[in-house]
Amino acid sequence: MPEVDLLLDEQALRASRLVTSLQESDPAALSLGIKLGDISPGRVTLEQPIRPEMLNGHGIVHGGYLFLLADTAFAYCCASLGRLSVTRNAEIAFIAAAHGGTALTATAAIRTTYGRNSICDISITTDHGKLLAEFRGTGSVMSTVK
Repeated sequence: MPEVDLLLDEQALRASRLVTSLQESDPAALSLGIKLGDISPGRVTLEQPIRPEMLNGHGIVHGGYLFLLADTAFAYCCASLGRLSVTRNAEIAFIAAAHGGTALTATAAIRTTYGRNSICDISITTDHGKLLAEFRGTGSVMSTVK
């Protein structure tokens, strides 16, 4: 089934190009050191180092940074399907605290698409695999693109 393999390779290449292009024009992600990991249609992994300025007064990563990483993974995951989207609704459950000296990993997967909408789940873990947060986002395809 070489035709199927070729089609899958082409879809993966297209997904990678779309996500890379979006990331290159994302000053928020770039300024925070968010890096692309694995990319395939409907799935994206991002990595981010924990910087000292990301810690709150308790010495743990501020939840806003976890939300930002998850929301970025959401946008990139939608883009991997050719759907440049904005978040319409999102919910996050903070499960455990993260301390400095480690890195964050966000793993995003599209659950469904319907019309102009997508639902995507994102897990955020430490680089040691400790689960920190679960995020679910619902987004809509942008009607105009810059």
